[in-house]
Amino acid sequence: MSLNYNIDGFELAISAGVSDEKLGKRRWTQVAASYLGWPCSDLEPLAGLKAVLDCFLRGRLPSGEPGIILGTEHEGLRVTVRQKDKVQFLQVCRVARGNTEAERFLSYFEVSRLTIAVNKALQALSPSSIWGPEPEQK
Repeated sequence: MSLNYNIDGFELAISAGVSDEKLGKRRWTQVAASYLGWPCSDLEPLAGLKAVLDCFLRGRLPSGEPGIILGTEHEGLRVTVRQKDKVQFLQVCRVARGNTEAERFLSYFEVSRLTIAVNKALQALSPSSIWGPEPEQK
């Protein structure tokens, strides 16, 4: 089974399956995610991205100079709030070697949609369950 998502610069691929059927069934899940080319397949970057999206949706993200959410000042992702025609947008920039490589301006709708995809990636990171013979008690 697999699930793929690629919208607004966020790429997500979740694969799941069952293996080791001779020893008992073992479920596995793999999560591969990146935003504007910056890898974020682990809990810490996904949680950071989700926190920024939630803050933007609640109006708690300050506008002004872009703040670093993943990586460093010279390599990573930066975000800020921009306003155009009285509408706020979330600006996300991918920085490499100190230069902006890619950027997106996301509306509230696009941020809400991205939040759902990030939530799905976080859910898929749950520990795998193992089925099979019960371990022997000592």
